[in-house]
Amino acid sequence: WAFAQCGAETITFAANSQLTTIDDYAFQYCIALIDVSIPNSVLDIGDYAFCFCTSLTSVTIPESVTSIGDYAFFNCSLLTSITILDGVTSIGPFAFCNCSSLTNITIPNSVTSISSRTFKDCTSLTSVIIGNCVTTIDYAAFFGCRGITSVTIPDSVTSIGDLAFYGCSSIESIAFGENSQMMILGEEAFGD
Repeated sequence: WAFAQCGAETITFAANSQLTTIDDYAFQYCIALIDVSIPNSVLDIGDYAFCFCTSLTSVTIPESVTSIGDYAFFNCSLLTSITILDGVTSIGPFAFCNCSSLTNITIPNSVTSISSRTFKDCTSLTSVIIGNCVTTIDYAAFFGCRGITSVTIPDSVTSIGDLAFYGCSSIESIAFGENSQMMILGEEAFGD
């Protein structure tokens, strides 16, 4: 809760910052925060770190970051752009849930699993690129992302959970690779 509910619009870290962790709730409810540049020294973004930062419009997550916590950017409703560089291996449940202005996301090859409800109700999301090392798309990961028009499932994916793409009512095409390793397709994974 280091800066929770503060009124700053911009947060600037020193060029030679040695910060390694943005801990749980660090910037929760900073509703005036528009811009943050996460330093290249950061390894972990904690649970709820930027949740309800409802004015935040863009975030670049450097390749030094390996873990994005649960609910980290939950309900950042003006967030239109997220850049996640190779390095992130873990994105927690609900991490970008309710980011209703987010239009596209590229999940890097370093990520092996898309957690439960990670992008749930990102209603403006139209483009999703799933990295070639993702093996699991978990429960309701893209539930209610009604703007998505097409999905390409990489060969590496072995499991798509229940309700993973439920309510993605604009999807016109779903493509599986010729060498697909798919073993589990959950109940109503592409329902509605």
